[in-house]
Order: sequence, then C-alpha cells, then structure tokens
Amino acid sequence: MTLLTLTLQYAISGITAGSIYAIVGICWTVVYLIAQVLNFTTGEFVMLAWVFMGAGFGLVSAGILATACTVGIAMILERFVVRPIRYPSEMIYMMMTIASSSVIKGIFLIGFGSETRTIEPFIAAKPIQVLGASFTPQVLCVIGVLLLVVTGLSLFMNRTVLGKALRASAMNLNGARLIGININRFRLFCFGLSGGLGALAGIVITPITFTGYSIGLMTLTILKAITSVWRRGATCP
Repeated sequence: MTLLTLTLQYAISGITAGSIYAIVGICWTVVYLIAQVLNFTTGEFVMLAWVFMGAGFGLVSAGILATACTVGIAMILERFVVRPIRYPSEMIYMMMTIASSSVIKGIFLIGFGSETRTIEPFIAAKPIQVLGASFTPQVLCVIGVLLLVVTGLSLFMNRTVLGKALRASAMNLNGARLIGININRFRLFCFGLSGGLGALAGIVITPITFTGYSIGLMTLTILKAITSVWRRGATCP
C-alpha cells in the first residue's frame, strides 16, 4: 500500500467518523442553544433508532417510526425530567440527563440484551475504490445526511420566523420573554429536534458501526470539545 493510498484511506475514515461526531454534536448544540442543558441522553437517541430498524420494518417505515418515537421520548424527558427542576443549574441538569441516560440503557439491556447488533447497509453495493483506498457506499449516506442537516438547520435558523425567534431567545432569554416568546415551548421543541436528529444519526451509522445498549458512551468522546463551547456560551448556527 502506497503512502498516497494509506493517507487517503485514513482521510476517508476520519471524514466518516467526523461526520458522525458532527451530527451528534449538533444534537447537543440544539438543546444547549436555548435550554442551557448538556444533554447526555443524545447517545441513547442514536441507540433507539435501531429498535425499528432491526425489527423487520422497511427502511422508510422504520426510519419514520424511529424518528417519531425518539422525538416523543426527548420531549417527555424535557417536560417531566428537566422542566420540573425547581432550582436549576448546569450541574443539576447534567446529573439529571446522565441519570435519564442510565435508565434508558437499563431498559434496553433488559429488553434486548447486551449483545451488539447491526443492520444491512442501505446500498447493497461493493466497496468503492479510489486510488487504492476503499470505502462502502454507506459512508456517502453519512456525509450526505450531515450536509442535509447542516443546510436544513442553517436555512431554518436564518430564513424562518421560528428560527429567528430561537436565535433571539438564545442571545437573551429574558428579553425574549419580555416580547412574548414562550421559552418553555421553544425548549420542548429543541429537545424534540435533538431527538429527531439523534434518530437520524442512528439510522445512517448503524449499518457501519455496531450498536447496543451502551452506544451512548460514544457521546463522551466529544465531551471536551462540547465543554469548551459551553464555557464560551452557545453560538447560534
């Protein structure tokens, strides 16, 4: 294997892994944008997508069901776990989401066992060869979903009234309340959006990586990067 081939192979692997981390990181940022919560259940949202994908449903129906259920679970988490906290702080929010993550992992461990699982790739084709390096067509799906999510969020935040209201709320919560913006509804929306994006990430990465009850630990690998953003304050897309 030549140096060029080896470098290209590492680059493809890095782009794939980076795309996965980017989608998960966007899920974190969407919640922190207005809720000021580091949501450690994001990894579990990725894991939840496997349930329907591995239960015999078709790709489209499984994707819709997985996304809808994950959005619902994320919104329930915000309404009944995060919002009732009387004396909120960043540390308390973190502990509550970590506890919720452990509960979800426990339920899946009991219901589906500890073994890892995977599903068939969306595109049943041979690996693509480029200058001696190879990658599966599923990699293109991961990169495509990342581009779709980034483009869609950018258009939503900059071109829609709701998106602009979200940005205004992220900049100044008190000011947003004074002009009549319902922060609680926006927070619920952000949790649901994060859950949906997490499910979308799980759908496209499960054919590449194994998944199981402990897949949520993946999000801890980007904790340092997210924490640095958190300390500076969330930035609007």
